[in-house]
Amino acid sequence: MYQQRIVIVGAGIVGLSTAYALLSQGMKRVTVLEQETVDHRRATSHGSSRLLRFEYGYDTFYSEMVMLSLSRWLHLERITKRTLYKRTGLLVLGEEEDGFTLPSYQALRGLGLPVERLTEQHCRERFPQFATQAFDRITYNIEAGILHASASLHALKEVVLEMGGEICEASRVTAVISDSQRQPVRLRLRNGDEVRAERVVLATGPWVHRLLADLQLPVRLTRQYLFYFGGLPIGSFGVNRFPAFLADELYGFPIHSTYKGRESLWLKAASHIPGPLVDPDEDSVLNEHSVARALVELEALIPALRHAVLAHIDPCIYDLTPDENFIIDTLPHDTRVVFATGLSGHGFKFGLLLGELLSSMVCGTEPIVSTGRFRLARFASSQRREESQVTYADNWRNTA
Repeated sequence: MYQQRIVIVGAGIVGLSTAYALLSQGMKRVTVLEQETVDHRRATSHGSSRLLRFEYGYDTFYSEMVMLSLSRWLHLERITKRTLYKRTGLLVLGEEEDGFTLPSYQALRGLGLPVERLTEQHCRERFPQFATQAFDRITYNIEAGILHASASLHALKEVVLEMGGEICEASRVTAVISDSQRQPVRLRLRNGDEVRAERVVLATGPWVHRLLADLQLPVRLTRQYLFYFGGLPIGSFGVNRFPAFLADELYGFPIHSTYKGRESLWLKAASHIPGPLVDPDEDSVLNEHSVARALVELEALIPALRHAVLAHIDPCIYDLTPDENFIIDTLPHDTRVVFATGLSGHGFKFGLLLGELLSSMVCGTEPIVSTGRFRLARFASSQRREESQVTYADNWRNTA
């Protein structure tokens, strides 16, 4: 029986997860086109670690998605016999009015997760590495932890190839042409070749505007920095002694093996505050203001960092939507082309689940999670509301 050819553009966590999901559903002709190599240094999925957390305020939608995602990560661990997830616990340092810490605690308690509230004194006794004076609401969730990002990409690459999928590296797509529903979608490559497919998934990370410029997607690309600190005692900052943490816009991980190709045990930390706008193909230039601000805040939170060695600064790129929710949809003029964007900042941990959702959209099957809130049309509705509010305000000023 003839099966349609499915081509996925991008071999990051979402692209590889989609290929894995499609092959698991019995699809045979699945090809992934990657502009460089799997796990290349400029990719948003590259790196040693990502945080798997359940805390999302009152919004249990994402928390439940994390629970589904974790079960899939553990399954992938079993079938690939690789270590992909390490439980570290998550310490959240917050304030009564932050709209996040207590709502997250209440939501996770309702979901049956083992989250606990700590007093400031209890936190100081249990985790003396942190300066807690500025925080009056503190929680700890033992179930959170580290996803080993690069290891996960290579595990997925391995299983996709074993299942009969094809991964073509050094295959940069420069155009997606779908001018006739009667003809296959054409993918033009940088070397001049064309690849044809009946269904296409675009999982291009920060290169989304290169292929979907006509959509004028509300996705901004920002430069972020990851900081790696050495010279800290593993007895105080290693796993089981020092938790992963969230404190306002700061987050970080205990000491773990953090840099591919080096024998390095470093503590990793970063700021979630969006950095300057960037072009994904431009060379990274260190933004000294962003770096200095983040280091000052991190040293105030973890005083021992003042005496640690800043061993490495790793640049990365976020692709952010205005509401920080994902965009998962089809092209307005051609539903054969599915795309995902706006994932950075918190998307990696959902990778396997997002792959299933995209696979369902390709195959026309019922998704395990509703994708309604991820539709692109929500921004058009928001814009109409804003225009209506502006019109109302203008009329009020004119008649007042």
